[in-house]
Amino acid sequence: MKKDYSNIKYNTEKILYFLLITGGFAIASIIAPKLPYELLKAYLKDQDNRKSKFNRGNFNRDLKRLVYRGDVSVKGGVVKITKQGKQRILKYTVGKIEIEPQKVWDRKWRLVVFDIPSLQRKISNAFRKQLFELGFAHYQKSVFIHPYPCRDQIDFMREIFEIGDKVKLITAIAIDDEEYFLKRFDISI
Repeated sequence: MKKDYSNIKYNTEKILYFLLITGGFAIASIIAPKLPYELLKAYLKDQDNRKSKFNRGNFNRDLKRLVYRGDVSVKGGVVKITKQGKQRILKYTVGKIEIEPQKVWDRKWRLVVFDIPSLQRKISNAFRKQLFELGFAHYQKSVFIHPYPCRDQIDFMREIFEIGDKVKLITAIAIDDEEYFLKRFDISI
């Protein structure tokens, strides 16, 4: 039986998730807010240089492929990303996350504090490893520090690792050992 995907309710978040899986551009969209529109243009077809129209045929073809692979499910006209799909996004995109340094440091420290149960040790280790790869420094056992804004990156990791309530991001204006961390991050005031 042929499935009909024409009644899917499109919203920018679901289209973005879809495009993230197919293209692996998740991190770029977090860092570059205009990227979702740029990605969406891949499914726009030009109508003689007038208004562009959403190319439902291409979108449906790609969506069917994702449903077949098990990355998304379609129920009641709504596209949902599956756990397998989230893992695929994680595999393709988490390694591409970057924190953009500020030209002029705002003199604020970002502290990531997490308490992930020991039953989720693999998730905890993967999250900790990703923090190191992002350039965070170890402050205490489950506390990491970074001098630059990183809310979007941390929110993305919370979502992908499914640990939203176990991770807190704190912005501080003063910390102990500030001199050490200024040197560690090569920041001169």
